[in-house]
Amino acid sequence: MESQMYLQGNLVLDPVQRVTAAGLKVTRFRMASSGRRFDRSSGEWVSTDPVYMSVACWRQLGDNVMQTLRKGDTVVVVGRLTYREYDDPNGAGRRSAYEVDALSVGPDLSRYVAMLSRPVRDLPDAAVPAQGQPGEADANDNRDQRKRGGMN
Repeated sequence: MESQMYLQGNLVLDPVQRVTAAGLKVTRFRMASSGRRFDRSSGEWVSTDPVYMSVACWRQLGDNVMQTLRKGDTVVVVGRLTYREYDDPNGAGRRSAYEVDALSVGPDLSRYVAMLSRPVRDLPDAAVPAQGQPGEADANDNRDQRKRGGMN
């Protein structure tokens, strides 16, 4: 069983997308997350130190992040915490880093109102009934009934 973590915070930079040597798209961004706690000695709420985390979004999730998010946006991230080692590009030896491999990313709806836009995806020809094919009217009727609250 894999452990998942949930983070809420703000993007500190715009997301950046690249293509790996294997041809996969990955979008990365950094986020900062801090909390608030009550300081009994002062009787006031104070901010905790921020935690900065790198987030990797693969394939379609990365494409959607690139189209949607910008620096400063508040997001909620669900993902797996990963650890990786790499060679420093400046020749300073081996480095290590923790990163969240995102499974899901979205705007924090406690701060925003979001308008959803579903991406157009190519479907195999067999999956899309042609005009006037059996089953097409039934599917449309079912969709209409669900909109009116007639089907669950």
